[in-house]
Amino acid sequence: MGVSKDYSLNSVPATGQISDAESVTICEDGNAGLKILFLGNSITRHAPAPELGWHGDWGMAASARHNDYVHRLIDMLNSIGVRCGYCIANLSEWERSCDMSLLQSKYKSAFDYHADIVVIRLGENARLSEEIEQFEESYAHLAGNLAAKGRVVICTDLFWENTVFDRFVRKLAEENNYGFVEIHDLGNDEAMKAVGRFENVGVAVHPGDRGMEQIARRLFESIMQNRCIEAGNKGKWRNA
Repeated sequence: MGVSKDYSLNSVPATGQISDAESVTICEDGNAGLKILFLGNSITRHAPAPELGWHGDWGMAASARHNDYVHRLIDMLNSIGVRCGYCIANLSEWERSCDMSLLQSKYKSAFDYHADIVVIRLGENARLSEEIEQFEESYAHLAGNLAAKGRVVICTDLFWENTVFDRFVRKLAEENNYGFVEIHDLGNDEAMKAVGRFENVGVAVHPGDRGMEQIARRLFESIMQNRCIEAGNKGKWRNA
């Protein structure tokens, strides 16, 4: 397909998606057997933006917090007895700027979080038509740093297809033994978006509940393929 038409329809600003003070949120469970760090953009979490007709404080454009992909994934893991702690970080500012210093300032608490798994769900806000090589280099550096700390890294391609970048992410994952989850096909399916639920077209082309469910389901399957439960340890996860 090349580049999704939804890039031109997306009127949701890449900046100001969430306040600096709330760009990282940690939801800890003292009995967690698995900790997950989610690095994302508005699809992962966007604060209320009444001017866009968006009043949630979760992954745009799910109908409720428990229906976005982060919380659906956590529910899926809980349902098989795996108790999870998790950290959600909206990296939209980094996504646009590729300013690596932000990772040790604005987003430091996310990168200090002792996650077992890191889900990298980024790219839609990057300047891919202008500076794709810079973003690819920054993305690879980000993933490599996390893997070097012993994190299991899972990358996704883009909800709004960009063939060049999507191929880059897949290749990066294959070459470095990261998990890879394809989702661009979901973005090419109107039934997976929130079309008709929001007047603002930019919000509406984000994944709706069905799209969020499918993203979560594919991430769940990737985790199940890459990790296993230690026998008798109540959902404590280790490398397979």
